[in-house]
Amino acid sequence: MRLRDLLQAGQLALKVLTGHDLLDRRVRGVATTDLPDPAMFVKAGELVLTELTWHTGPASSRDFVAKLGDVAALVAGTALKVPPADLIDACAEAGLPLLTLPVDVPFSQVTEHVLRALIAELGTPPRPAYAARRRLASTLVDGGSLTKLVTAVAGELDVPCWVLSPTGRVVVGSQPLDAAARLRLAHTFLTARFLPGMVTQKDGTALSVFPVSKGAPHRIANWFLAYAGEQVQGENEDLVVELAALVALERSRLEAAQRIERRVLDQLLTLLESGDAALPGVVSRLHTLHVETEHGLLAVALSARLDGGGGEVAVPVLDELLRPLAPGIVTATGPAEAVALVPLAGNTADELTAHVLRGARTLEAGLGQGRITLGVSSVTTGPAALSSLIEEARHALTLAGLSGDRVSVITGDDVSSHRTLLAAIPGELRRAFRSRLLGRLESYDAANQTDLLETLQAYLEESGSWAATAERLHVHVNTLRYRLRRIEELTGRSLNSWDERVDFMLALRMR
Repeated sequence: MRLRDLLQAGQLALKVLTGHDLLDRRVRGVATTDLPDPAMFVKAGELVLTELTWHTGPASSRDFVAKLGDVAALVAGTALKVPPADLIDACAEAGLPLLTLPVDVPFSQVTEHVLRALIAELGTPPRPAYAARRRLASTLVDGGSLTKLVTAVAGELDVPCWVLSPTGRVVVGSQPLDAAARLRLAHTFLTARFLPGMVTQKDGTALSVFPVSKGAPHRIANWFLAYAGEQVQGENEDLVVELAALVALERSRLEAAQRIERRVLDQLLTLLESGDAALPGVVSRLHTLHVETEHGLLAVALSARLDGGGGEVAVPVLDELLRPLAPGIVTATGPAEAVALVPLAGNTADELTAHVLRGARTLEAGLGQGRITLGVSSVTTGPAALSSLIEEARHALTLAGLSGDRVSVITGDDVSSHRTLLAAIPGELRRAFRSRLLGRLESYDAANQTDLLETLQAYLEESGSWAATAERLHVHVNTLRYRLRRIEELTGRSLNSWDERVDFMLALRMR
């Protein structure tokens, strides 16, 4: 298809800003990117869609356009009525057609239109190498679900096939996949030096992993494919590549709806920060977002500091960590930060925090030298306290950042506990304190296969009760007495002293 054909699609309402004499250019594909350097993720002849989140001024426009190469055209979709003047100038100077897309038309609609047109241009009968690929594309654009798409590929390859998130969550799959296999696949995807990669299971069978989108800003924000067997070759490899592209398209559909939600949440946050937020205005925006406060509402703030920035992963990572237990409405609040409003329905705040922490621990394998920190507010049941709720989550996020751990979560309850003080202590000092108090116990346990550290923790958590501690550890009271005496000998501390007990408890918390 040509650019001129695309402009005739009235439902897209595209407008030309530059390149009016270049509308006979052929469109050979479509790509979406908001990376400052798009060179690795676009191809010649593609229609490139962008929301301009990379734009920081005239220099950024010139660099972005220069790195697009020989693409067919650039489509700017933005809440602004007109793209920045410096971008228009850069495209005009480079001889690149620049089109604008109305804010209420999602990128996925443009992508679907282009895909349909390219499928139609293939003609009939299709060449054998394209037959399966056309069937897949037709399945998706004709309203088929992602499950049907993956099931179709599984049938073509004659092996089970799945789409997973980097936390190990199965998005869709042709058959069930156990938790251990999901976590192994996620770990391989996050840590493999090169992709595609492969996991060998305990029974000797292989599972292969393949990234969904090469243009994703970081693996922890990407989905991936997994299928039974070793890496496929030939036409089957083309089939997997095509599936990855179509899954990326389907994900872009989901993200289009989320972009609209983010705009409403942005409006709500701006209203709250202004100090002039009237309750009816807050309630109406919550209703627009379908956020109910009846069963409780909390806020979650996340910071993703990664090699190279991490500014584009905070929103998708926080969205992923909240699913499927309690999906919330997520938006960016800074270069590498995001916040979410999360209605609780059938879950407690503790369950949500534990769920988020498990997911973040899984992502830790792919962080490199980066960090993920989270702050979780307490729970409210009314919209009036919404401003303080978000502020509490951000305050908890700040405290979580003080810990120095690669993954750290602080909750509203933690803010009023000793955990806050521990988080504020530098990591080296915490490790030194723990080593001085517990180092000899840890070494003794390792050398003698004993459980003195576990005994100490149980004794303190049972408030110094010998009977309760012995019952918890399933040992005789005399055995417990011997162990406690050995702990005192190794540490030089008395367990009869309240101050010493507090020191031990704090050291045990300093992981």
